Amino acid sequence: MYTNLIRKQLLKSITKFWHLQSIKCSVRITNTAHSNVDQLKLKSTFGRKARTYCNSYTEASNQRQCSDINNTRNGKETSLGSYETEKVNGEYVVNVNDEVEGDENVTIKNLLYDERQDDIMELLHSCENCAELNKLVLKFADRLKKEHVIQSVILMGSLTKDALNENLLRYLLTRLEPYILDLNINEASCTFLYLRKMQVPKTHPVMCGLLTKALDSVNDPLEFVDLAAVSQLAVAINTGRDFFTPILCVNFINRIHKYIKKCRTAEDARLLAICVLNLQPLIDYEILNAFKERISILLQNGVISANCPKVIIKLLNMLNIGVWSHKNTALIRDLLTALKPCVKQLEGNVLKNVCRIYLYHMEPAALHEPLAVALEDLLNREMSPEALAYFVPFSEPVRRNALINTFKTFVNSSEVWEHSNSTAHLFSALRALKISDTSICDMYWNRVLKELNYASETDIGQLRFLRHCHRYMHFNNNLGGTYRHLGVEQRLSQMAIRAIKYDVFGRIPQIFARLASFVFAYGHTPHYVKKYPNILLSKIINMAEQFTPGDCFLISRGLYISLELRYRYQIPPLVNMQLATIDSVLASCAERCLNISEENQHSLHDLNWLVRCLSNRKTLKNSVIYHRILAKYKDVKCDDLNSRILKDMAYIFTTTNYLVPEILESMLEYITNNYEHIGDFNYMNGLSLVQACLALCFYKAISQELIDKVFCVNFIQRVENEIQMCYSKATYPERVLNLVMQLNRSVCLDYPECNVPWFQQNFIEAHVSNKPFHESTFSRDVRKFLETLLQDESYFRCNHVTPYGYQIDFVIHFDKDKKAIKAPTETTMLHRITKVAILLLKLDSFCENDLKALRGPDSLKVKHLEMMGYKVLRITEHEWNSKYMNANQAKRNYLKCLLQITN
Repeated sequence: MYTNLIRKQLLKSITKFWHLQSIKCSVRITNTAHSNVDQLKLKSTFGRKARTYCNSYTEASNQRQCSDINNTRNGKETSLGSYETEKVNGEYVVNVNDEVEGDENVTIKNLLYDERQDDIMELLHSCENCAELNKLVLKFADRLKKEHVIQSVILMGSLTKDALNENLLRYLLTRLEPYILDLNINEASCTFLYLRKMQVPKTHPVMCGLLTKALDSVNDPLEFVDLAAVSQLAVAINTGRDFFTPILCVNFINRIHKYIKKCRTAEDARLLAICVLNLQPLIDYEILNAFKERISILLQNGVISANCPKVIIKLLNMLNIGVWSHKNTALIRDLLTALKPCVKQLEGNVLKNVCRIYLYHMEPAALHEPLAVALEDLLNREMSPEALAYFVPFSEPVRRNALINTFKTFVNSSEVWEHSNSTAHLFSALRALKISDTSICDMYWNRVLKELNYASETDIGQLRFLRHCHRYMHFNNNLGGTYRHLGVEQRLSQMAIRAIKYDVFGRIPQIFARLASFVFAYGHTPHYVKKYPNILLSKIINMAEQFTPGDCFLISRGLYISLELRYRYQIPPLVNMQLATIDSVLASCAERCLNISEENQHSLHDLNWLVRCLSNRKTLKNSVIYHRILAKYKDVKCDDLNSRILKDMAYIFTTTNYLVPEILESMLEYITNNYEHIGDFNYMNGLSLVQACLALCFYKAISQELIDKVFCVNFIQRVENEIQMCYSKATYPERVLNLVMQLNRSVCLDYPECNVPWFQQNFIEAHVSNKPFHESTFSRDVRKFLETLLQDESYFRCNHVTPYGYQIDFVIHFDKDKKAIKAPTETTMLHRITKVAILLLKLDSFCENDLKALRGPDSLKVKHLEMMGYKVLRITEHEWNSKYMNANQAKRNYLKCLLQITN
């Protein structure tokens, strides 16, 4: 049985690596190799194959197909989750609760038949529960026709029920079997769907007959098949995850092409969204793009609007799955914008879904305020962990303390922890609130540990604990590694290593990468202080060819955390050897991914993961492959940018010190063309606003309106409130105040016409006095040669601070004859002298790929010093300490040439 289970799970994992072109090719071959007559002959053959397929499947793996594992494979949490890795490994996610029962104005009871058809149908429609239905079926047993039996099945699957009446279900299945051959496609697909929802085994003869009948109709090119029937059948096949969709549904694609061309109504779009979502492994970008074009047309024509929110939600769910979400950002934004007028009227669960999508894409800005109001109303009506988790990102800083108290109440409530998915919602709230009180953190993780200790074998086998691994790693990063819960680490490490060794999921690369990442990070295995478990290395080597960029990132991230927590001061020899092996695997995976991409257009999504993967390893940051990957940013197309991608790109270019003008131009163009969709002044925190304004000053692009908004009492009060409420008082206040000083300086120098006063002098003086001057070896060496060259220490100043707070390493004054002189005391002489500022620059002052291009802060400093009358000269540490500078008199001659001294 274990061997069979492995085989089935491996078959499932193969789906990910099923090359889409081969599927497309098989469709084309099917269409061209056989005439219509041949296809009609093959119809019964396929039916027999489908029946055999149904009978050959066992139920052994059903319990393994849980939604949590599917979410884990997609890099998603079951709730809000964590945005850092939400899109790491995107496969297709199908919601088995998809609505396929007609449009909003048609009830489930009227799905197939009109209630006025006859008296029995009218009575069936009047049933309110399964008990009434049971009595009615028994009463009219001798008068039931095909339509009555089918309607009874639909009602039984949709009515609110205390308990499923198994006797009634068996009776209906018995009555249904003789009618199977007489059913049309709508009846067969709809009945099959509702029986699947009632968990009737797919091996039941009636189920095999219904599936065969439905598939024969779909595969018959001469038979008309309604779009609703195809959507119902697609959902039914995916319900339970026990069919191999690419095989059973391969011939659906021809019909999807035709449906897209004929799509004219909102209901057609909704049904197509359900089809595309459930048939994702068979959908290529040609089909997806055609559907997106059709949706855009319907949006422009007003066919899809706020009047049909359920349609928009269906489209959003389809477009936002991990495998292609990054390709659909513009359309997702347009659909979210269309929802704005009806946000307040959305049901709670729908509102949360919209909120999750908005928070990930961070657009459109116009949706922020309506969502904030609607979520606050929801929180007032539904005081629950889930409502709190969604509301916190929209809350103002002044409400933080009240929300923390609400969170504490939830954490201490036993009833709350009994609700489904409360762990995920509480974590989302805890993480968003950025609570640094370790006692509150302990409350949460103690309950998680209790849940882990009492977990059933089924839960452990389904890897439900893996979501806790994901959360803990991100939570730890949120507090900068200062908080640890050893009990949770130990328990999760034990469960992860057990799954790696003995579970089938330890053989699936995507799942293994997540398990291994946690074990690498926190250890708690035998000899974990001296080395990593050997099984991790052997599996990494064996799976190397199957790792995606996201998998590589996860492994490298686990290594990074372990080096910070366990091996910061000393790396044992065994660990060094293991790290070298893993580094070689990561580098080869990155190169493989890069070479594959060479044939196609590079994806920002994959490049970002590869850069972050290699950036986690210092030994790989200077590798050839690292610079090759960074260089590929020049070739990438920026068709689908959004605020989330802009944020990720800004983070990557900031941390890598890499300059790609082409990408920056695309980002700037996107901001210029879509400024109304980007989070505006009211929804950004003070730190982000000041950073944005400073960047605009650098490019001389800040507006008078924005300057007035920043340099006013309201904004200063807003920043002070944020500082008071911030969770990281050790660093955040200093960062904000320092940036405000820089912005004040930039506006005073670059925009004197705005008449903004310089009010940071006290801050500058306090900062200088609190930070004593420490002369580096580099500075001492340059000073020594300047003394020799100028022959008088009074001819230059060290560590000079300008009126606007810029620190200059050395300042030298020259007269009109280019001779060094003492600093003049009279301001009337300034026009007759030259002030030279010498800046000592280290390697991190330059871009990674251009050692002549200064990074933003240093470039701005040079510009401002020149505006203040200085002639700025630069001495770089890497050049000063180079080999050719060690020659006799080389450094002295270098300084003479730099200062243009002739004697």
